[in-house]
Amino acid sequence: MPLLSSFGLVFSQDKRTQILIGILSAFLLSAFIYLEYFFGDSNYKLFSSLFAILGLFLYLNLSRFGAFICGALIGILWFYWVALSFRFYDLTYLMPAIWLTFIIIFGFLFFLFCYFQNPLYKISTLLIASFIHPFGFNWFIPEIILTKSYFFPSKSILFLLLITLAIFTFLLHKRFYKIGISLLLFALIATSLFSQTLYPKSHKSTLKIKTTSTNIPQNLRWDLANLNATIQSNLNLIQKAKQENYDLVILPETAFPMALNTQPSLIQSLKNLSQDIMIITGGVNKDKNNFYNSAYIFQQGKMEILNKVILVPFGEKIPLPDFIAHWINEVFFKGGNDFASSLDKTPNSTILKDHFFQIAICYEATRVEYYQNSPKFLIAISNNAWFYPSIESTLQKLLMQYFAFNYGTTIYHSSNGSKDFVLLPNQP
Repeated sequence: MPLLSSFGLVFSQDKRTQILIGILSAFLLSAFIYLEYFFGDSNYKLFSSLFAILGLFLYLNLSRFGAFICGALIGILWFYWVALSFRFYDLTYLMPAIWLTFIIIFGFLFFLFCYFQNPLYKISTLLIASFIHPFGFNWFIPEIILTKSYFFPSKSILFLLLITLAIFTFLLHKRFYKIGISLLLFALIATSLFSQTLYPKSHKSTLKIKTTSTNIPQNLRWDLANLNATIQSNLNLIQKAKQENYDLVILPETAFPMALNTQPSLIQSLKNLSQDIMIITGGVNKDKNNFYNSAYIFQQGKMEILNKVILVPFGEKIPLPDFIAHWINEVFFKGGNDFASSLDKTPNSTILKDHFFQIAICYEATRVEYYQNSPKFLIAISNNAWFYPSIESTLQKLLMQYFAFNYGTTIYHSSNGSKDFVLLPNQP
């Protein structure tokens, strides 16, 4: 027990106390999402910074049991919205099972993160958490809690904060209160000032780019009765952008809810429009027996189709052996098939008037694979109506901002069911 005697826990090991600490830690480590969701541009960095520091401090003082409580709540507070998509498959009765799955997975993960009370062990496990992807789902990245704070959201800054808090805990245990508080304040200020030097410069495109937002409910999106109105609405958006002298207009994921490549007259209309304005839109691509979630690019009367590379686990592809995936599709999804993914696993990209753009479809915009080559510009298209109303689009935006900061990428995002936006990599 030498490390425990040196760094000992500040809080009692009483079970009630540890339940309370677990609950408080979970809420504090989730606060950044809800502050952004409710306050948006009025979300002050001070609150996100304070809650992140307090949450990390409590994390370092969790027992195994308290850690399970903390992880279980984080599983719900961050990802309860996943179950909402089941409404559209008449599988509402499965929603509690989805919530229970997240409770168990993240409760168990945090139990392992805090299995030993050694603070260096707890720090190390939290730092590697972003590399743990249950069923290929990568949206738990601990450092994104710093995205809207005074601290740069990176592993190195998170490590500095955790080490500072571990030393602070040790000084509190030794009752060196004044030294501990003074050191904590000095370290936080120094880390914040150092953080300001880490933000990259923004890249400005010379193209005039129009992002768009639509609000078609998911239960109406694929209704054939609404198809003509949806097509006309999309064409109106393109025409309006053209009249406003934009070089490029971006429509959301599956903005045309059909196998667009099987609609020659509509394709010709889009090709004609692209003589005056470049168009990127989402649509399904049908190839023999396969269906792809795709981005269609029209410029100068020509069309390019980019099929999605990274599919959403359980949303577009069941990440289990084929015989199990087939059984799940037959029993729960009325015999539906998974989307196919592009055979070329290189992240999609294109050239638009001599500008290189990475092209990401929804989930892909939150995957590191699309940023590893540090693209100056990324275009993302999404359909967030699956999860409306929820914090899903807010968490997606925070993840995209995290990647923009860390890779110096400017992101243009169009969406159905949430707001469109442009994210810059420089300090907010």
